[in-house]
Amino acid sequence: MSHPVITILSMNTFIQSFSAPVRVGTALCLLLLFAACGSGEETSAQTSDVQYAMGEPLSDASLAVVVTSEFGTDTLSTQTFEEQIQFAAMQFGILGNAEETRRLRKSIVEEFVLLQHLVFGEADRLGLTASEEAVEQRIRQIMAQFPDEATFGQALAQDNLTEEGLREKIGSDITQRAMLDHFAATAEEPETEAIMAFRESRAEEIRASHILFIPPPSATAQQKDSTLHQAEVVLDSIRTGADFAEMAQRHSQGPSGPAGGDLGFFSRGDMVEPFEQAAYALSDSGDVTKDPIETDFGYHLIKLTGRRTAAPMDSSEARQMILQERQRDAIQSEIDRLRASVTVQINPDVVDVDLNASEE
Repeated sequence: MSHPVITILSMNTFIQSFSAPVRVGTALCLLLLFAACGSGEETSAQTSDVQYAMGEPLSDASLAVVVTSEFGTDTLSTQTFEEQIQFAAMQFGILGNAEETRRLRKSIVEEFVLLQHLVFGEADRLGLTASEEAVEQRIRQIMAQFPDEATFGQALAQDNLTEEGLREKIGSDITQRAMLDHFAATAEEPETEAIMAFRESRAEEIRASHILFIPPPSATAQQKDSTLHQAEVVLDSIRTGADFAEMAQRHSQGPSGPAGGDLGFFSRGDMVEPFEQAAYALSDSGDVTKDPIETDFGYHLIKLTGRRTAAPMDSSEARQMILQERQRDAIQSEIDRLRASVTVQINPDVVDVDLNASEE
């Protein structure tokens, strides 16, 4: 009988999705530490306008990243950085894919800066780092899933882990969760009026399809204009009779493209704001936006395909959804506060990414 490979919740497991999302996610997740919460579907990512203060570029070939804040200074060596890149690229099956590897490199730098330096530094200041007792308790729970120590050791080997490495990952997991709970605790409980208004806003659902055009990463103004022009050309074709679904299958860069761009039914609050406003502004089924709609993910052509009144949402569900949104905002606010306090120095010959460039 085979046994499942041990999986430990770690930031390496949650490197950013390479898809371009649209729909707003509802669950709190550790990807918020990277200002993104995605599931591989067209789900939205929460983004931040706060940028890192960048120090002088590093010239020492042995150094990849140096971060400095009130918590002191931490260094990511070139050797460690490239080992992490190689391991993660193999794990995610992206060896040889230059674009996805570039995103991976940026994610690993952000993990080092945000998690290892800032979040763990704040956890240490607040006394929220994992205790040895909590780590040992989790170890015992994991070991109990295996019939004997030998099988447990085999599972560790399959994941290229030692028992000490497992303890470190567990400690990281516990600390991350403690910090998320701490950040989220500042969110205010939803008021009765807010719950009622939220229920009303969710009562009307619309169905829409879209065609997504994504500018290149770190796109210049000229590249964005070129992407916008592509969207306008396709929109002109639709105006003159081209089938929207066929155009989506041919041109959309979003995951819904093969399905003709269909996003199904959604309520207010499900989509990023510019997309939602444009979709709800359409009057009749079959209407298409007059111009491409710009969001953080690119340019969208949107077609209204249906409208219906949904069953009233339960008050407790509405309360929970509002609270989760406020918790996300609270976590994002704390992450932004920490992000604004750090100075980052990067070796461009090693890292070769713009840490402050937005990802479409």
